[in-house]
Amino acid sequence: MVEFALVLPVAVVILALIATGGQMLMGAIDLTQAARAGAQAVQGDLQQGKSASQQLQDARTAVEGELGVASLSCGGRGAQGKCVTVTTPAHPGPGQTLATVTVWRSVDSFLPVFGSTWTISAQATTDG
Repeated sequence: MVEFALVLPVAVVILALIATGGQMLMGAIDLTQAARAGAQAVQGDLQQGKSASQQLQDARTAVEGELGVASLSCGGRGAQGKCVTVTTPAHPGPGQTLATVTVWRSVDSFLPVFGSTWTISAQATTDG
């Protein structure tokens, strides 16, 4: 009984760390796919000559559609209240990156010991 009482808390913490790591990995995979969808939307907007604000709106819509959410909520370090950002160079040339889409998302941790909310991000580019 004493050995069980000593080992059980350590085992629970290890299992919670594994679950949190899996949750973060799945979130990162989802965000990567969403960033790619946003980059594809921006690439189409660039080909049509749409404005930067329309590119951002279309990227946000594509990201939310890929994640299956009506409105993406974000916060935490790095996010600065923006869930999706689109960066385009001032003078793109052939073979250069046309746009970079970055997506942030907050994920709640199973273990409040290491902070209750973590921010994960993903980035995708589209080349010309």
